[in-house]
Amino acid sequence: MIERRTPEGSKFRGAYTLLCWEGAFAMAYETWVGPTYLSGLAGELGVGVGVVALITSLPWIGSIGQLIGAWAYGRTLSVKSYTLRLALAARALWILPLFFAAYWGFSGVSDSLGSFPTYRWFIVVAAVSCSSSLLASSSAVAWMSWMRGLIPSSFHGRFFGFRQRYVMGALIIANLLAAMWVGWKPQGYWIGYAVICTLALISALMSTWLLSKVPDVKISTSVADRKLDLWAPLRDPRFRDVLFFGAMFHGAIQLAGPYFPYYFTKELGIPMSSIALWITLTNLGCFIAAGAWGKKLDRSQNPISIIWWMGHLVALSPLPYLFSSADTIRWIAPVEYFFNGMAWTGYWLAMTSLLFRSCPEGKNAAYFSVYTAACGVAGAFGTFVGGNLAQALTQYGGFRALWAIAAIARLTVLWSLHRRLLRDRNSILPSLQPV
Repeated sequence: MIERRTPEGSKFRGAYTLLCWEGAFAMAYETWVGPTYLSGLAGELGVGVGVVALITSLPWIGSIGQLIGAWAYGRTLSVKSYTLRLALAARALWILPLFFAAYWGFSGVSDSLGSFPTYRWFIVVAAVSCSSSLLASSSAVAWMSWMRGLIPSSFHGRFFGFRQRYVMGALIIANLLAAMWVGWKPQGYWIGYAVICTLALISALMSTWLLSKVPDVKISTSVADRKLDLWAPLRDPRFRDVLFFGAMFHGAIQLAGPYFPYYFTKELGIPMSSIALWITLTNLGCFIAAGAWGKKLDRSQNPISIIWWMGHLVALSPLPYLFSSADTIRWIAPVEYFFNGMAWTGYWLAMTSLLFRSCPEGKNAAYFSVYTAACGVAGAFGTFVGGNLAQALTQYGGFRALWAIAAIARLTVLWSLHRRLLRDRNSILPSLQPV
């Protein structure tokens, strides 16, 4: 049951459904304009891996906007209006790639090869992706603080688990729609991708509208009280270990994660529509498992063990793709994508729970911003290194060599840094008790 004995519990009860639907539309938007479909499109168009490394790493660099957001958050009087303004600006930027694709596609503008200026358009996409990420991450500090103030602490796991089911349901629909449209190329024009970009903008608008209906939370009216010390999280030993583990494991994941659609489309000739269906199975796995993981987290109040076991499954997930046959991959991928979704949602919920509750009360913004910025920098570095490694190791298997290196990197981080979380278990877990 949702706690109703406090004003905060009553306020959260009214926002519960709104937040679930808002998350669903937000994730559909992020999926359609995210690196997965951009990477697949790059592979289908034959774009070089260097360009793919650029468009997949720049959004992570944009995560440093968390630090800007932490500074700006300390100077706003409404966490709600601040979050909405930046979210709307970040999402509206995606009108630009759609506009330039239409303009260059139908006006006869061409590159030196006499065709659509593919590389020029991807540069626009990379710039928009980075700028959008910068703005969105600047609002993420306020969003996390907003949710921390709105959600009863004893309900964190169940809320995020239940919200995750809405999110995964939306992703299933989003990827099924994408599977239907991405292959549509009337007269050689990639109209299918334009359709999913348009759907992304509509979903972004719906998400922002629903978020505007969620109640605000009270914050200190004194700007001086909310000045942030961004060095404080780094001086906190228990949070520092959570930060270091989360950022390093995220960087290891991004070493290979963004390149699977590119590899499947460009090197194996598997159409993006098939990959979209596999991604749908990942979402289905997340949807099935999310509720159970949320209940387990609230019951055990111990996310560290879940991170350990699910971290292993996430770490080993690239290894089935060491096979070089497209026919073999077509059999393996659907099963692996499904079970990877179940493991990933457990890891993500456990890491979110650990992050929420390892932050001291009243210092949410500083801690959240430092954590997300660190993950962003690690993700950008991992993505950039991964693409260049695959290119450098072409004679040793290229991307297949990268899958092996990525699995080793993930296991190394897990085995070497998880013990630091166990070392701090007694200091972290008492802070996880319901209030």
